[in-house]
Amino acid sequence: MEDFREIILNTVLSSKITNYNDVYRSGLRKRNMCYFFDGTFCKIKMEENIVNTWKSNNKTRPHPVLCYICPYFSIRENDGISNSSLFDIYSYYIKLKESIERELQYLESKMNSIMYGSMSLRRRKEELISLLSDINERLSINKELIKLSETGITNGSI
Repeated sequence: MEDFREIILNTVLSSKITNYNDVYRSGLRKRNMCYFFDGTFCKIKMEENIVNTWKSNNKTRPHPVLCYICPYFSIRENDGISNSSLFDIYSYYIKLKESIERELQYLESKMNSIMYGSMSLRRRKEELISLLSDINERLSINKELIKLSETGITNGSI
């Protein structure tokens, strides 16, 4: 049953997400190295069913696409996050995006000044732009997962 559900999720998500195979592989690697994943189940419980490939006795196995967008990957707190939702993840990335955009504006103002137009600022700006692009990709994937969970694709039909 687990494989069947994952195949259906893969089929649905691959049509919605560009470069799906790369996202899937990256999420699978991230899931297998995650502090919260014990090899079978994840200690973080998501409210939405769309992101789980298997659910048994209040334990869930997350889909690799969820692991790709999950910001809790390396938190090492014993009593850390135990319940979350796609909206929590979305709000995390929105706050991060706003913070990066503010820093980019600050760097732009410094770079326009003759005194601070150094290579290190340009390098930092390029890094932030790359990070912003990655965050936008994760936000778009998160939006697709939220849309799918709200349409009821997995609420009993998968």
